[in-house]
Order: sequence, then structure tokens, then C-alpha cells
Amino acid sequence: MDGVSSLNTNKIGLYIHIPFCKSKCLYCDYPMTTNLNIQDRYFESLFKEIDLYKDKNLKIETLFLGGGTPTYVDIKNIEKLFKKLSDSFNFQPDEITIESNPEILTEELLHTYFSLGINRLSIGVQTFDNEILKRMNRKYNNEVIQEKYYLARRYFSNINFDFILGLPGDNWKSLEENIKYIEKMQPDHVSYYIFDSDHETPLRSLLNKGKLSLPDDAFIEEGYDFVISELSKVGYQRYEISNWAKNNFECKHNLKYWNNENYHGFGISAGGHIGNIRYTKTWILKDYMEKLANNEIPYDYYVQNEPLNELTEELFMGLRLIKGISVKNLEKKYGDLFLKFIKNLSTEVSDMIIVDDYVRLNEKGLDLSKMVFEKILEVRENIL
Repeated sequence: MDGVSSLNTNKIGLYIHIPFCKSKCLYCDYPMTTNLNIQDRYFESLFKEIDLYKDKNLKIETLFLGGGTPTYVDIKNIEKLFKKLSDSFNFQPDEITIESNPEILTEELLHTYFSLGINRLSIGVQTFDNEILKRMNRKYNNEVIQEKYYLARRYFSNINFDFILGLPGDNWKSLEENIKYIEKMQPDHVSYYIFDSDHETPLRSLLNKGKLSLPDDAFIEEGYDFVISELSKVGYQRYEISNWAKNNFECKHNLKYWNNENYHGFGISAGGHIGNIRYTKTWILKDYMEKLANNEIPYDYYVQNEPLNELTEELFMGLRLIKGISVKNLEKKYGDLFLKFIKNLSTEVSDMIIVDDYVRLNEKGLDLSKMVFEKILEVRENIL
């Protein structure tokens, strides 16, 4: 418990991981369980974790409830969670996001979430293609997405759609259909991620066995260019590599990550960043609950970064933003270290990076961001 108070700052974001799902999707690599019988025990552990950080002077500016599927658990546990947060912190968030799969949403749930002050709903659409949804073990179809979205619109004026490009079966027809539905339904925010097959998932096992196959690289490259172009045409501004928003609908919580601001993470696998301290909590549910039963913060990883490592991570996050990172702020925080780092990086990726008032990626750099991030690590190693 010593040292927890030293992590506190006046204003932070808060992420809470709720790992319960009805079933596991083939592409999912997040820590989750389908065993709802332990949800009360999990929330008891979560409340003990909150007690270890309790500070009424700590203002929670944003809250993000992720998972898993937070809307799958008993609503009473969500209500208890909000009371616990109100009792433990200066809890007046401007933005409270909850993630959900479409099929779970009901009038009663939506009304209760709205009454609790939740004002942003993130719906895991992934695709409007029914064949792909069925193949990925998603428990809804195209029609359900539309029905639940319009139901949610009665309560929420800020709704995000999550999509994944490059799942097995993805093609130009499904991609064009996704854009048409976005244009028709007009969510306020769109996240469009490229599927990463490197993670250990049930889908990767099927791919390795040759039972399923992914679209080729040419489709992914051309398809993502199509997404970028078409979302712009239908009213969305790209503000991060994988995120688009209508005016003033950027995700405030996620901007705390990308702007290298302060946030805590509660629940299994949740990460935090306070000052130059970074941590993640254990990914193992049993360990999480056992450690908290002994009033021990269940860290998996905890480090106090040296300036070089903190700068590296700030570049990793901030260069995902289309606007980039303020050079003035970086010089103020890191001084000559930043100047040396950016000089070396600019030499390595001179055709992908722009440095003026902000350091940011150009169009080529955004397309090849993985290469830029690899170069950042190389520059870091050379400076060490």
C-alpha cells in the first residue's frame, strides 16, 4: 500500500476491465471468462482494489468500462461499482464509455446505463457481413446490429462502432457494405482496426491448420486506403491511425493514452500511467482475486521509466495521432534527449515524418507506422 498515494495526480482517466463474455470470439486475445458464477467474487475483488487507491482529492475525468463485455454482467454489479467510485474518488467524469455487443442491449439496460451517467456507448460491430459474423462466433447478425443501434439512439447521443478489417472472408463487397451502413446509420465515432494474426487466439490455431485463410496483403492495403477515403467522404475526420470521429466526438478517454496523460487501470490486465510510472495488472483471474484478498495490488508489471524509455513510449503513443505531438512540450520535458532522438529518427525515416511545431507522421508514415515504430526502438537502443 505504501507508494500508492505517491502515484496520485489531481486529474486522471480510469479504465476498468470487466472480463465476462457470453462466448469467446475466434479472434479475441483479451483476458475473459464465460463463467458468470464468479462475477460477484470478481466485483468484490475490484472493490478491494479501488479501496487501495481511494482518494477523494483524485478527480476522475474519464471512465472506460471495457472487457470482455461489461453489459453482460448483472446490472446490480455495475450500479455497485458506480457507488464505490463515487464514495472513493472525486468522481465527476465528462465522459463515461461502456463497451457492448449489440445482441445484449435491451431497453431496460440502456435506460439504467443512461441513468447511471454513462454517456458513450461503444458497440462491437466488427462487420455487417452475416457470414463473417457467424464464422467468428459472433451471436448476432446484420439485422440485430441495426435494431439495437436505433434502440440505443433513444438514450445515447455518442455512439461508437468498432470494426475489424481482414477477418477470414472479408472482401470488397463486405467492405463497401460496411461503409454504406456507416453512412446510413451515422454513428458519432468509428474505430476501424486491421486484424493482427500474430496473437495467440482460436482463430490463429485454425489459420495454422489451414482450416481458414486471411485476405491477402494487397486487399488489406487497398482496403484500408478505401476506408480512409470513404469515411472522409461521409463526414468523419481521422484523428488517430485507427479512429475517426464527427466534430467534437473524439474519444476523450483514449486521447489520454495517446497524449501520454495520467490514467489508472483496475481489473485484470488493466494498465496505468502516472508520471513516469507504468504498470499492468495480472492477466490471471485467480491471481488477481487471491492477491487482493491479501490487500496486495495485483501487479503483473510495474516500472519507473528513465527519461529515454518514457520518451520512447510517448512517441509510440503520440505518433498515432494525426496531429502528432507538440515539439515545444517534448523539448520542455526531455530537453537535449528529445533533440538527439528526433534527429536520429528523422535520419532513419526522413520520408515518413514531419517535424515543425509538431512531430507527426505523413501519409506514408501513417501507412507504414509499424516500420516507424520499429525504427523508434532501434534509435532507442542506439542511444542507450
